[in-house]
Order: sequence, then C-alpha cells, then structure tokens
Amino acid sequence: MEIRNFNVTKDNILEMVNLWNEVVSERGFYKPHTPESMERLLFNSPEFSSEGAFGAYVNGRLIGFSCGIIRKAELENPEAVGYVNAVVVKKEYRNQGVGKALLESVENYFKKHNKKAARCVFLDPVNYPWYIPNTDKHDHPGCPAVPINSPEYFFLLHNDYKVEGFIDAFHLPLDEYQMPQSVVEKIKENEAKGIKIELYDASRHYGLEEFYQNIQNPSFERAIRSNLALEKPNPFLVVSVDNKVVGWTGAMYTEESGRAHFDGIVIDSTIRGGGVGKALFCTLCQYSKEHGSKFMTFFTGLENPARNIYLFAGFKIIQSFAIMKKGLR
Repeated sequence: MEIRNFNVTKDNILEMVNLWNEVVSERGFYKPHTPESMERLLFNSPEFSSEGAFGAYVNGRLIGFSCGIIRKAELENPEAVGYVNAVVVKKEYRNQGVGKALLESVENYFKKHNKKAARCVFLDPVNYPWYIPNTDKHDHPGCPAVPINSPEYFFLLHNDYKVEGFIDAFHLPLDEYQMPQSVVEKIKENEAKGIKIELYDASRHYGLEEFYQNIQNPSFERAIRSNLALEKPNPFLVVSVDNKVVGWTGAMYTEESGRAHFDGIVIDSTIRGGGVGKALFCTLCQYSKEHGSKFMTFFTGLENPARNIYLFAGFKIIQSFAIMKKGLR
C-alpha cells in the first residue's frame, strides 16, 4: 500500500466518487455524489488544498481517501485548528491500518502548518449532506459533527479523539405541522401591544443596522446581508415594533429536495419573553408549509434554549452528533 497526496484530475475525482458512493451505500446515511457535485462541494471549495488530501493505493487503485482542511485565513495562525473532513476506506481493506495511516497523513498536514488541534465539527467549511433516517430521502445539507455510534465515531475514539460536546439534529414533515392554538392567541396578544410578525418590506421596515449591533451575531448578520444583496431577495419574516425590526427568521424558500431552508431565528434581547420567539418560529413553519416545503431540518447545541421552542412545535430529535477534537502538540 502507498499513501500519497491526491492529485485532483477528472479521472481521479471519478475514482474518489466511486469509492465514496461504495462506502456510503453500506449505511445509506450520507448522500451519494456525482463527480460534478463532489467537485462543487469539495474540490472547488476555496478552502480546499490538495496538500491536505491523500489517497491510499494498492497496485495503483484507490482504496482509501482522506482530507483535512485549514481555512485559508487561518493558515498562519498557530492558535487555529485543522478540520478532519473525510476518511473513507473500502470495506475489504478496513482494520488493516489504512484508515489510521490516512488520518495520520491529515494530522501531519496540520502539524506542518503548526495547528494546535484537529477537530470534527460544523465549522469545517465543507460539510457533507446526509439523509434523515426512516424517511423518504429527506435530507440535511451538512453534517454538523460525527454521528454518535457510527463507525467513524468509534474510529476517531480509537485514535485519541475526545468528545467536546454534542449537537442534536431536528426534523419535522411539514404536512404534519399545525399552528398551535396557544400561539395563535399569543400572536393576537402581542399585536395588541404593537408587536407584529410579518414579511419584511424594505419600503416600510427599518432598523436593521441597529438590529445587527444588538444581536451581536456575525453569522446571522452575514445571512441577512447576503440575502438582501441578491437581485431578488428571498422573503423573510421579521418581528417589528412600529415597523422597527427586532426579530428575524432568515431567508425562506424551498430547496430542491423539498426541504424548507432554515438559517435560524433571533430576537433582540429588548423584546424577548412573552412567547415572541415561539410565535416567530411557528409562523415560519406555517409559511414554509403553505409555500410548498415538505419538511424542515436543522441542528442545534444542547445548551441552546431555542431547542425548547423546536420541541414545542412538534420537531423530533432524529440524530445526535459528537463534536470531537485531538490535540496535536
């Protein structure tokens, strides 16, 4: 067996995709890929470097692949970490040290660039889509960490990766969704106080810059700005008080698979309480159902209080993930 850097060519991408599809078909958890979709997702990612990609070969045939990613902006930052993006090995070559050697190649790439640790978490800029178990191909666009009790989970445990925390994935078929009567009543109560949930209207609503400052959440701010920068922005709901924005749902549209796109919800601290967050999320679910979305999926951490809103709305936790890390110094 020989391990060497993976040379990104059309033929090699095809070989890698065939390997990926063969491995993921065993469990049916991760989505299969075409060469074009893998190229878009991984090899054309601005954060991908062939220096961090490795192939394991027997007689010139690819039998394993691994990839590590270091964000370009963090390449020279000694406090930054590297992300273990993928380790896949053909079934007949497992338990022979191939996976371990591929993982070590990724770790050595991180060490070469003075990274202090290797992590498996959604902060990896390339996340692989997966199927919701026990559904008709309901999917989620990115895997937030390592599925608990999966082969990759035990593989990493056996290679000195420690669990840092957990993330839960939520799912609901929207044909089952009904707006709770208690929320309908709460919306009416809030409207009587001047607190409304409505579609954002740039000609009427104001206060986004102040909203960005108040929520102090750069990822949400980027999501709002990038949507509004589109030639035709996607609709989104806001909580408003006298037309001033104090809450937001993220862009609303239906993805190709039928999934309702979900960026998250956030409420200005000055307006929290009184069931506003619960009403905002439930209104988002109702809007998505009425506009053709078949299901909704998302993930959140164990400490996020919004998970109580999601459970109240009828969502089920369908998969738990472990955030994993290994120190390299």
